[in-house]
Amino acid sequence: MVKREKELVVIYFPSSEITALMIRGYLERKGLKVILRSYQIPWYDNLGTIIEGAWGEILVFQKDEKKARKLINDYLEKIKKNELF
Repeated sequence: MVKREKELVVIYFPSSEITALMIRGYLERKGLKVILRSYQIPWYDNLGTIIEGAWGEILVFQKDEKKARKLINDYLEKIKKNELF
């Protein structure tokens, strides 16, 4: 069996698409590659969020997991303190 070097891990479950996009942009500006996976179902407004409890998932490569989690925590703290902008 071939071991994949670039395994993806879920690091965050955003509550909305805008949250997912903002966090993705922040992580990308910090040099990380990010994938968003939506739980949404076309024509069923927010049904995916209701069923899953989140809008979707934010994924990064396993090697970046620790850095990404720290960056997300720092980002969310800055938003709470209104220090981001």
